[in-house]
Amino acid sequence: MLDLIGPDDLVVSTTGKESREVFEIREQRGETHDGDFLTVGGMGHTGSIAYGMALGCPERTVWCLDGDGSMLMHMGSLAVMAQAWPPNLRYVVNVNGAHESVGGQPNVGADMDVPMMLCGCGFAGVITARTVEEIVDGMEEIRDVAPVALVLRTRQGSRDDLGRPTVSPAQNKLDMMRRIGSAE
Repeated sequence: MLDLIGPDDLVVSTTGKESREVFEIREQRGETHDGDFLTVGGMGHTGSIAYGMALGCPERTVWCLDGDGSMLMHMGSLAVMAQAWPPNLRYVVNVNGAHESVGGQPNVGADMDVPMMLCGCGFAGVITARTVEEIVDGMEEIRDVAPVALVLRTRQGSRDDLGRPTVSPAQNKLDMMRRIGSAE
């Protein structure tokens, strides 16, 4: 999925394994992390952080990579945001029915009609993807249209040896602020 995100785009990823995967992929590729905000310890706030970033950086596309547990935790903010969605914000939510990053406890995401919920919040449309081909097509489609969400239907599970970020949350924030020009 990161292959489909532009080099000048910004990424806000949800707490836990999604952020760990983003960090690990960037490391494997020898890429910097200054365009990625890893929402460590802020479950439920990924959408709000991405929204604020999109408002503050209107010249850049901001990708919100959320999880179903995070989305459900603060869905009220998603409904408010959808009413005044910035044209540069893209929303992708991984629905696996679990709070996987904290032990795999089940959540109700897999049992709900997430596309209908997002449309009810104010999204103009929702694309659902289950395969790699559908993800690629969905990412291309939402790149040029907002507010349209991409819902990834996935299974639980990740590698047992999935790494952890070696950059502190404070350093991650400062690196991103420098990249977007808001830090001295």
